[in-house]
Amino acid sequence: MNIVEDRVFLGQRVRLDYTSYRNCVFQDCEIVVNTGNFDLEGCEFTGCSLHLGGYAQQVAKIMYIFYPDKIPLIFKEGEKSPLAEDSLNLEDEFVEPS
Repeated sequence: MNIVEDRVFLGQRVRLDYTSYRNCVFQDCEIVVNTGNFDLEGCEFTGCSLHLGGYAQQVAKIMYIFYPDKIPLIFKEGEKSPLAEDSLNLEDEFVEPS
């Protein structure tokens, strides 16, 4: 697993999968999760959107079915749900941590 520490991401599309993020700041970013195989420690998210695909999307769907009153799905008006089948184009460019 890659490790990214003390980095600031501004207005970027960032895929969390296969990476451990420590003490990072994500501001106005598009956060993408497909596998759920990532770690977050001491990170801050401000003004970010979340897009789920693959296994992460399936887990979110079942969690919402079992706990709809505890896991609200909140979206900005006009924004696609992160659970929508077509909400994520997996061919788009991602920021790869360095």
